[in-house]
Amino acid sequence: MPPTTADTKALQDLLTTTLTHLASSAAFLSNSSPSTTLTTSPITNPPNPLHLLRDAALLVKAHTTKLSLLALTAPFTPSALTKVLRQLTAECLPAMLSAVHICQQERQTWGTTMALEAQSRVRRVYKELATLLHEILALSHGQGNNSKTRNSLSSTALVWETCDLLIALSTLGISGLAVQKAEEYRETVRDAIEELRQWAAGEDQETEGHDVLLDEGDEGVEGDRSSLVEEMFHAANSLPGDRVELRGLVEEAGGRLKRVVLLYTAVVKRRLRTFETRGGNGEAVGRLDEALEGLGRIPHLVDELAGCFYDLDEERARAALGRCVEEAVGVATVMRDDWSGKNDEFTAWSVKWRDAVS
Repeated sequence: MPPTTADTKALQDLLTTTLTHLASSAAFLSNSSPSTTLTTSPITNPPNPLHLLRDAALLVKAHTTKLSLLALTAPFTPSALTKVLRQLTAECLPAMLSAVHICQQERQTWGTTMALEAQSRVRRVYKELATLLHEILALSHGQGNNSKTRNSLSSTALVWETCDLLIALSTLGISGLAVQKAEEYRETVRDAIEELRQWAAGEDQETEGHDVLLDEGDEGVEGDRSSLVEEMFHAANSLPGDRVELRGLVEEAGGRLKRVVLLYTAVVKRRLRTFETRGGNGEAVGRLDEALEGLGRIPHLVDELAGCFYDLDEERARAALGRCVEEAVGVATVMRDDWSGKNDEFTAWSVKWRDAVS
């Protein structure tokens, strides 16, 4: 039995309304800083927002699978699609927004880093879900064909992928997310060192920078330097042979940046990985956020440093190197004490590291 005009119109209206809501929410969630205006009042006795995101994401995966199957299986049944879409819009989407709001409201517990990450990952779910719903709307207007079928299946897979990233937050927790981000920043810096080394055609520095605080097997102490994630600091020309002082500065920068890489690895091992068991209070969360902000700024400063070298501007390069080291020293200072505010092995190491990098 073919779908009635009323059923089709009801589905199209609901799709249009949902798409409008997703677009406005995604735009709001694209703000670069956490906001406290998602709801008009604080949430009383809020649940764990990471668990809320996980449960909502699992439901979104289930509902989008149903939507995709219903949309692509003949006969096209608007009433069935409308039922599933109503469940999606009534349960999952508000729950995700509530979880983001809780992270923002309870920032002393969850931290700015987690609040921003939850906000970003929910926005990605909304954007991919909107793409899928646009395709279902096109199908409802009779625009279905093999190409649309392939697109809908692909869009469903992308919704699943973004939901999995939300689910992962509940496993990562604050400590795991911090480790993940710090390691990403570290790899960017390490790639820059290798790119600069190649540009200057200097000696291989692979064996430099080992420290007894870190075990031989610690990730980031020794790495595969032959494969770069991407050539973020590519230079069209190599360092001229007559720029002896600039070449010396490149070598100096390589050595100091390698010590910055050591700092990343030590902070990850001795501070970030121990946060859940020894941190957890508002002051500790604030310290973790401050350290991550510094660790995140360093790759941008290294990018700036590389640009100065590629411009053959020794004076600017020296100043940029100073800013890189200063930022790293700031991170070491923030992370100097353990999460209980006491001295430990890292505290003593950080003093020696500071002397070595300066």
